[in-house]
Amino acid sequence: MARLERFRRYPHAARARRHEGVVQVRVSLARDGQLLSLAVEQSSGYTMLDQAALDTFRRAAPLPAVPDDRPAPVELSFPVEFFIR
Repeated sequence: MARLERFRRYPHAARARRHEGVVQVRVSLARDGQLLSLAVEQSSGYTMLDQAALDTFRRAAPLPAVPDDRPAPVELSFPVEFFIR
């Protein structure tokens, strides 16, 4: 999650419109951390935020490798939050 946070960008237009929300993203990873698939599992209700969440994973790729004791590919679900502070 810390790695993803470094790559998350809040779209300026969404911030200006005060759009906030959480995007649930489903990711499938190869053993070496490469993205095999990426999809919005639950929308924030705002297309800009949903796209920004997917872009976060693309910028962060490759992700950390899947541990040897876990089956690969692995599917995980992550929340990506966008809140104005």
